[in-house]
Amino acid sequence: MHGKSEKISHETIVGIAESIREVLMNLKKNVLRSNLYRDQNTAICFKGLGYVIAEDYILSPTEEIVDNTQLITNVTKPVRLCN
Repeated sequence: MHGKSEKISHETIVGIAESIREVLMNLKKNVLRSNLYRDQNTAICFKGLGYVIAEDYILSPTEEIVDNTQLITNVTKPVRLCN
């Protein structure tokens, strides 16, 4: 993540326990590894209630998560975060 985190909104999203800033800070803590030396896009797939964790990333075969238990957010109202 690039930029200054102090300018990130502290507002919340309905159904998400943490503020937008907290979610972005949690995402920043996630470490993904790849054997390719270029930028890659990654998505998250989550449905329902509960904790969204790094294991919910949809990764390419060349990517891996260092700690798949890393918290992203706590969903308190049913959502669908998938394509």
